Amino acid sequence: MKSLQKLWLCVSLAVGVMFVGCTTPETPTPTPDDQPIVLPPLAGAALVSGEPVPAIATDGLSPLNLTKTTANALLGAVYMSSQEYPDLFVSGTFGLDAKYGGKTGVHLCEYKGKTADGRLIYGDPQPIEGQSWDWDSRFVRVMEIGDTIYAFFLSSTRFRVSTYDESTKIFTQISNEQLDALNLTNGVTGFDVKVNADSYEVIFLVNHTKPSTPPMDNLTESYYDSKGIYRGLLPKSDVCSMTFNRSNGQLKSNVVSQISAENEVIIAGQGLTRISTEAFDGYVLGNKFGTLKWLPAAKGSLVDYLYNDEGEVLVNNNVMGNICAVAADDDKIANDFITSGEGMLYLFRFSGRLNADGTPIFEDGVPVMQQNGNIYPGSLSVPSVVDWDGDGVLDIVAGNSEGRLLFFKNRGSDLSPAFGDWEYLCSDGEPICFRAGYYEVQGPLEAGWGYLCPNVVDWNGDGLLDVVFSTNEGKFEYMLNEGTPTAPRLGRRRVIKLDGLELYGVWRCRPGVASVNGKLYIAIMDGDDAIHLYEKKTNDAVVDRGCMLLQNGNIITGCLPPSESYDSLGYCGREKLEFVDWDGDGDLDLIIGTPAQSSFPSPTLGLPASRSRGLQVLWFENVGTNGSFRFAYPRQFQLRGVDYRLGVHANSPAACRLGNTSRGVNLLVGCESGNFYFFNHYDLTTVTLW
Repeated sequence: MKSLQKLWLCVSLAVGVMFVGCTTPETPTPTPDDQPIVLPPLAGAALVSGEPVPAIATDGLSPLNLTKTTANALLGAVYMSSQEYPDLFVSGTFGLDAKYGGKTGVHLCEYKGKTADGRLIYGDPQPIEGQSWDWDSRFVRVMEIGDTIYAFFLSSTRFRVSTYDESTKIFTQISNEQLDALNLTNGVTGFDVKVNADSYEVIFLVNHTKPSTPPMDNLTESYYDSKGIYRGLLPKSDVCSMTFNRSNGQLKSNVVSQISAENEVIIAGQGLTRISTEAFDGYVLGNKFGTLKWLPAAKGSLVDYLYNDEGEVLVNNNVMGNICAVAADDDKIANDFITSGEGMLYLFRFSGRLNADGTPIFEDGVPVMQQNGNIYPGSLSVPSVVDWDGDGVLDIVAGNSEGRLLFFKNRGSDLSPAFGDWEYLCSDGEPICFRAGYYEVQGPLEAGWGYLCPNVVDWNGDGLLDVVFSTNEGKFEYMLNEGTPTAPRLGRRRVIKLDGLELYGVWRCRPGVASVNGKLYIAIMDGDDAIHLYEKKTNDAVVDRGCMLLQNGNIITGCLPPSESYDSLGYCGREKLEFVDWDGDGDLDLIIGTPAQSSFPSPTLGLPASRSRGLQVLWFENVGTNGSFRFAYPRQFQLRGVDYRLGVHANSPAACRLGNTSRGVNLLVGCESGNFYFFNHYDLTTVTLW
């Protein structure tokens, strides 16, 4: 945790931001000279309905990311537009753009220069046409050999080679070797290619053990035994190699040779890259949890962690796919490297020093930036729109998949906001990173994700904004603001309790909080994935007010029935609840952001599952009163009468008064790509099944 916090500290400082509300016992009481610098307002920009919120406050720079994707996978780097730093080929690993039919989309990002503090800047990602970037070949390396740009594809069943035409920006396949006989069925999880005079030597990570979920007779059984040990199997990866004929791409060496003297070099390996200089030669290895390891290229070597100058383990952002690190140096020597993962791309600079055993030492990673980008909090963003710092202008506070809580200061106005870099929020003086770790709902392979789902409200009635939230653990908690309206400072996390026990529901649920006639209520998705209402009695204690009902008296649930196609553990949940008077009639309605598999109000017939398309945000009109909630059948939002798809994992709506509110409150929706999509109230139409 210490090294992870240090990484984010360095990242935050590198992008010119500060920690908000972080204090430690060693920090003196602030004096007027210690107060944060008050930055002047900026001229913002009008928000465009149906589009992400742009980055304004720092020259339009933001971490490089592709909209409508859950991951930004770096495929390779080639010197084309500049000889100073390479251009990048980046894919949206789970591309959702209809242009690509829901498959992976690949983009070229041209190098544009550096910031004053040395961060790399790239242009708008440009889509690459003419190549089928299919799921079976999701591990791709792009590199330049002589005057030719190649793309190498490797999966458990084939090795494919394509070449790139700079004038047409199209990749064309030149070979395709079937590999079924090699029995790589446990899964290739990353690779690199060494080009020799007559051959391609492919070095790759392959799972030595195939991952498995625990054998269970009943889906309600635990993933863990009575000792707290995971009952399934964690995949462990080997580093192997095979050789292909360069003239025709066919397999030349049909023996998969092991490079490492160890049998298993990394748990849940995700990505491998060779870095070779006169000073060192070896492989950077990554995994799903963000660990970075080093394996010298010489056979028989032992794997070790990569370290920074302070001797702490170097860590990367969470990884959903191949981390594909590439050289990024003005001298074209592979000293520095860039990694990719679920969120941003990171640049790790070589410090120029080696440790005692010859392992290179790198600086902590800093984000790779993009021109004309959108504000970016990381994937599966969950926003609240509030005046966090008490300056009279609405800001954004958001959680993300890593378990982080970020603050986006608005330096413009509510009508024309200007958001830029994030500021990293803390709890009880420590950087927020809430994760379940090993004891995860869906098993330890989810240990690197926290899924922080916050709702920013005044929980204790003292006039300050607090944070009520849930995470991947499925329990509901809060952090009180112990600062002032203009200098907020969050205290430690505390658990909300029902009859002395932790208030639990399904995981990854953003609680809805409503103030009614001087009373505060919290709505959650309970263990049956039904909308459940509780009344707050003290900061720590709530009482049960029952399930929330349709106007016909039926309970409202959100999950499809279990089937053989999925494991119910962790399948239900992910809903995001928001109380708001959407139709302006004076009572509180309920807006719910859902994953695509949700089925409201019943498992047999519900939205969005029965339509399987469109914006997965539902409106439940309150046809009762604020004192006695009753809801009409849900209506699914569309954009001007057309279905608008933002993703499948989760959509997180926040009612807001950003933009033009003359016809009602607007909607800001966080989604799996991490972007915040803005929707004008009058552009949101609805459709229903009833």
